[in-house]
Amino acid sequence: MIRDTLRQSRSPLYLQIAEILRQNLNSEVWKPGKMLPTISDLAAEYSVAKITVRQALQILEAEGLIESRRGRGTTVLPPPPKPHRLPLGTRLSTLVDMYRGDKPELDLLEDRDAEIPGTPMIGHLSENGYHLLQRTHSRNGQTYCVISIYLDKVLFKQHEARFRTEIVLPILFDSDAVDVARARQTFTIEKCGFDLAGLLDLSVGDPIVEVRRVICDGSDRILYLADVTYRSDFVRLEMDLLA
Repeated sequence: MIRDTLRQSRSPLYLQIAEILRQNLNSEVWKPGKMLPTISDLAAEYSVAKITVRQALQILEAEGLIESRRGRGTTVLPPPPKPHRLPLGTRLSTLVDMYRGDKPELDLLEDRDAEIPGTPMIGHLSENGYHLLQRTHSRNGQTYCVISIYLDKVLFKQHEARFRTEIVLPILFDSDAVDVARARQTFTIEKCGFDLAGLLDLSVGDPIVEVRRVICDGSDRILYLADVTYRSDFVRLEMDLLA
């Protein structure tokens, strides 16, 4: 059964075995300081060749999860520190509070007038047109998201310098000139493509979280639209079930 399941995937066998073992390590099936089963035992358990297990273990050793010593077997190492996960709330006020005072490193990729791509979930396009700020957000040298922000051009001019250098949502939410009447967000799990893989330090096919966020004013005009791609290991979804 296990062999049939593994064979159904187009991913190389050694990568599948590496992921299975990684999940077992994360859930502490094998605790730090303990020994992994032998290569022969793992090969028999998953019905794969020993060379496949060796390749998988080499990946996990490069990630700092295990340590192999000739003649002594493979030891489970203490897990590396987990990244701080950003809560993706289901209320705008929750998102704004999360971002308020947050100061990730920002790297601006594009800064130009642009049209909003696709069909927005809510609202209608502004007659003023939109300005695009595309950038990456990083912490401690690790990029965790790529974000494309489309701002109503009149609104953009009001806070131009701050929008370029700070997190946008708190500025938008705190502005007396902005009437936030409606907001909606979608959240989907996708696979990383070639272009984003380089920016996010991921492999093609790794899981990512795609978010589209739209904010409208009292006349249902779209003031802000953001398309955000997050590394899946940097975010979590929080829902207030009583709101």
